[in-house]
Amino acid sequence: MDPKDVLFTRKWLTRKEIDTNLDGVEYIVMAGPTLDQDASTPIHFTIYLNTQENLPDEIIEQVFNKFAMEYKITKVRDMVSGLYPVAFALNDRDTAMPMFLMGDNAESGEVEYTQMYLFDFEGNAEGFKECKTESKTGWTYSYDSDS
Repeated sequence: MDPKDVLFTRKWLTRKEIDTNLDGVEYIVMAGPTLDQDASTPIHFTIYLNTQENLPDEIIEQVFNKFAMEYKITKVRDMVSGLYPVAFALNDRDTAMPMFLMGDNAESGEVEYTQMYLFDFEGNAEGFKECKTESKTGWTYSYDSDS
């Protein structure tokens, strides 16, 4: 792997910096290669919704299906969804990298975080060539049209 392709964390955002970073953000889509060798699901997706509220059961599927249609995501498996701790790291990219904190990572107190509703899963999509052929990870922020 080329060292320039490795993401090095320069700084973890504080809670105040996270709030500023998320001002005007609707959601963030992150995609990278899966660790699994299943060729039908080569991409690990995390969709971060900029809300600290649980979504009602009756709309969770509708919200996810909107993203699946928009990004042409198929073969979804191993879905985890709900409110989870999310930290943000600065690296050499233009925007802060969201980081889904699992279990003890959030409770360790080493990094500050916010709660966000997220969908974390493996799947496939027509796009995302960099994930599938170059093993790269990337993310994109979507902002409110009023921002």
